[in-house]
Amino acid sequence: MKKIIPIIAAVVVLGVGAALYFFVFREPGEKPEIRVEYSPGEFFTSNVDGTPRLLKATLVLIVNEEGLEEMLTAENARIRDTIIFILRSLTEEEIRDTGTQEKLRNDIINALNRRLGIDNFVEVLFNDFVIA
Repeated sequence: MKKIIPIIAAVVVLGVGAALYFFVFREPGEKPEIRVEYSPGEFFTSNVDGTPRLLKATLVLIVNEEGLEEMLTAENARIRDTIIFILRSLTEEEIRDTGTQEKLRNDIINALNRRLGIDNFVEVLFNDFVIA
């Protein structure tokens, strides 16, 4: 019985703290960040500009709005075309450069938002990025 009282007290304190944050300390109108993952397909394979090498990349796109899955699926050919166009423009030196992936993330986000006329793409995650 003596062990149960501190546990109950801890649960009550945590609950009150969470409620205070949610109702008092949180900014009015502040919404939790929405992050929805969209996979444009299994992987991308592209020639590496000026070489006989190939680039294989697997990625996941993050959007900041729920309910876009149907539109993204309908636009998947345009999404893949945009990404492949960007990947094909890379040289071997750019692929090997450690700073390229961050620039590539931004280029893909900007190109997709522009091509689809939205601003919901917010992040690109690479699951695979290999040159062979």
